[in-house]
Amino acid sequence: MEKMLKDKKVIFLFIFPALFLFVLFTPVPLFSALILSFFKWNLISPPRFTGISNFIRLFTMDDIFIASIGHTFFYVALSIILQIPMAYFLAILLTRGTWGEKGFRNLIFMPVTLSGTVVGLMFYFIYHPDQGLLNNIIRLFGSPDFSFAWLAEKSSAMVAVCFSVAWQFVGYHMVIYITGITGISNDTIDAAKIDGANAVQIAWHIINPLLKPVLNVSLVLITVSSIKAFDSIYVMTSGGPMHATEVMASHMYQRAFPAMDFGYGCAIGLILFVFCIVFTLFWGAVFKNKEKEELSE
Repeated sequence: MEKMLKDKKVIFLFIFPALFLFVLFTPVPLFSALILSFFKWNLISPPRFTGISNFIRLFTMDDIFIASIGHTFFYVALSIILQIPMAYFLAILLTRGTWGEKGFRNLIFMPVTLSGTVVGLMFYFIYHPDQGLLNNIIRLFGSPDFSFAWLAEKSSAMVAVCFSVAWQFVGYHMVIYITGITGISNDTIDAAKIDGANAVQIAWHIINPLLKPVLNVSLVLITVSSIKAFDSIYVMTSGGPMHATEVMASHMYQRAFPAMDFGYGCAIGLILFVFCIVFTLFWGAVFKNKEKEELSE
């Protein structure tokens, strides 16, 4: 058995199915999108080569796309603000060795197992101006005539969507932080307690610095998933009202399928992919520079 596992042909035979699926669903579609972004194609007629006209049109004639970039960045920033502090706080709270921690961890993680479509539909009805749970709670404790269309107002639609996404994925990042915290040596924390450090000091001066690699992973995951966000936007607002929640992924869908301009949609998808790569490298560089600064000190 050991001799067989050292055989390169056997190793290749084992990894080939996974490798084939990876190539089929990742590099091949990416390369195809890159090629089609230089064509005009309505999915019916033969593709017509147009060079870089799709990209020129994106940045010079498509005001909705320009606005969608800003909306995407806002979505990313608000997702980070809503998810990371809460996930970190819950991770600290649920790693203190108290009774019932595992139950609460499972309860908070449970929304992650739901699909984005299900969560989007659920919050769509929560935000409903007449029968929605949120407005009914406000009516119960405030004005009995209160009625606000959270998803139909430009000032609140994006924030409302981001809250629904944060509710779903806070538990996911909480588990990531819990894994990092449990990997910290108990001797270090016990020594700090003996020296008189309280829970806040331990979290700030010991746990926080040691969790920086985990925080880097969490930031990359939130950033990339937020840049690619589509399902929650599509289910709850479809990019409205008046394109106030239109992000790059939803605009890509609208141009590629309802508008039947597949080459243009591929160009948007390529820009979206570039943003994902740039932000991944950005967060890596930020944390690498922080490590260098700490070592120099």
